[in-house]
Amino acid sequence: MATLRKGDLAGRVAAKLGGPRSQGDAALNAVLDSVREALASGDRVVLTGFGAFESRQVKERQVRAIRGRQAGQRVTVPAHKRVGFTPGSDLASAVRGKK
Repeated sequence: MATLRKGDLAGRVAAKLGGPRSQGDAALNAVLDSVREALASGDRVVLTGFGAFESRQVKERQVRAIRGRQAGQRVTVPAHKRVGFTPGSDLASAVRGKK
């Protein structure tokens, strides 16, 4: 299984657009910046068929430390936000091999 990095993805976008790699890189960066800005402002991003990104609130909780001086003791993880992703039906089908 190979790892597809941002540069590789920009190259594939450029190939689909039929232009130079710099055009693919600019297009990919524009999409990623738009998604980042929307999530930072608390919006939900839905890409039909691909999936949905959203900012989720995580409550404060107690966890057991597994490393360091406090191993075995309870440590408080403060409340924070994280990005959640829910795959769309087309993406889930493609991953499962049912296209």
